[in-house]
Amino acid sequence: MKKIFFLILLLFIAFFPLKGPFFAIEGAQRRLEVDYPQIGEIRPIYVEGEGLPEYIIYMVGFLIVLAVLVTIFSLIRGGISWLTARGDPVKIKEGKDRVSGSIFGLIIILSSFLFLSSINPILTEMKELEVVETEEDPFPPGIHLSSSANIPENIEDMDEDTYRITQSIRNLEDKEVRAIRIANQLDREGNILGYYYVIVVHELSAFRGRCAVFVNDTSSPKDFSVPGDISSVSVIQISKDPLDTGNVRAYMRPDFNENYPSQSLDLHTKNFRALSIPEVWSIDVDGLYGIILASGDSWETTGDGCGVFLDSKPLPDLKEHHMNKCNPRKMMPFFAAYESCATHYMVLPLFR
Repeated sequence: MKKIFFLILLLFIAFFPLKGPFFAIEGAQRRLEVDYPQIGEIRPIYVEGEGLPEYIIYMVGFLIVLAVLVTIFSLIRGGISWLTARGDPVKIKEGKDRVSGSIFGLIIILSSFLFLSSINPILTEMKELEVVETEEDPFPPGIHLSSSANIPENIEDMDEDTYRITQSIRNLEDKEVRAIRIANQLDREGNILGYYYVIVVHELSAFRGRCAVFVNDTSSPKDFSVPGDISSVSVIQISKDPLDTGNVRAYMRPDFNENYPSQSLDLHTKNFRALSIPEVWSIDVDGLYGIILASGDSWETTGDGCGVFLDSKPLPDLKEHHMNKCNPRKMMPFFAAYESCATHYMVLPLFR
């Protein structure tokens, strides 16, 4: 009875798709970043998704194939032993045990393969490990900030005045930044892998004050000169492919009040566009979009700052945001009214 129970359980595991909150969702495969060390005189390029994990995947697949071959050989041997027993009960039992054990082992092997496939299909992919020789030193993707006017071409020549970030920094802690290099994630063919970077530098900490936007949508690292002293940096990952659906609309009044003028915003802009309405007090967002509101279109004209909104959520009331704290007018002893600072905007399809 125990053998029958375990056999039914293994068959259930083998043929029932494992999905749910405890297993990875199909298609949600996350690759690792591995910077290969130099091997002899060969310097591999910086690639994503190669290294020890892929070697383990290769070995798992190889061992599964080897185990299947051994099991089939054992099954054939057990069948021959059973057929040639000629009525000998000992040999018949030995042959039956070998056949049943082989079938049992084959079920376990196939179940393990399907189990790994259900968790994440990439766990069962067998990849050839290779090292690609390149003439240049590897340069890791990310945002490189430097206090020097020029950033060295090779990562090996970087000094302590240059450092790398991959997420927004609220306060640079008095670190001087004069140049920025943006290097995007690339696949093995050198194409942008899913997203590229858009950087917003801010004059003050907490993403306030004057701002400037830098975009690198190419597969090559790109350098930018910082126009002034900065204290915080917003790092945004933009989808390489424009989104097919969605809508972003700005309103002159809170709560998307349609009794006043509104403006439908362009969904994929790489530079600031002028607003056609004089004020923005609410923004309705439908889709995976981020919005940048600014009081101008350059470092010189954004004295009242930028507002960076990356939550892809509607903004029903911008009354408390610093982008709507311009030209205060005292209406009562304890009440002041403000004007909207926004004159320009950018809409960016976010990468998730």
